[in-house]
Amino acid sequence: MAPFFKLSIVVLIASLTLFAIAQDEETVENRLQPFGNVCMEGEDCGSAAPAVVQTGRSGIDVYNAHCFACHATGVSNAPLVAAEDWQVRLDEKGYETLLANTKAGFNVVMPPMGTCMACSDDELKAAIDYLLYGE
Repeated sequence: MAPFFKLSIVVLIASLTLFAIAQDEETVENRLQPFGNVCMEGEDCGSAAPAVVQTGRSGIDVYNAHCFACHATGVSNAPLVAAEDWQVRLDEKGYETLLANTKAGFNVVMPPMGTCMACSDDELKAAIDYLLYGE
């Protein structure tokens, strides 16, 4: 084989290798880019629409959307709506503890916020009132 041909093959392989490395670095760099941006109130956020948080839902609305699956069936001993065992809980623990347990979750059976991560304290209180009194 001619020396020029051997040199051409070495140069070609080296070029392809450098190209592949450059492609890999570029691909990795693209994957490491931030997924999104945080826009604080008062900053120029461009044309992005602010996230809409639904507020002001009634207790029965929150219950039907987030609490119904367990508290309508008694799964894992979840107390039912307006059941007598709610009064026992209320008398023993107090309303603020019921709210704190709702927010933080209770043991391993009740998830934090009763799965309503977008609920305000007032909405959680309305859901608790519905569970306590059925109103």
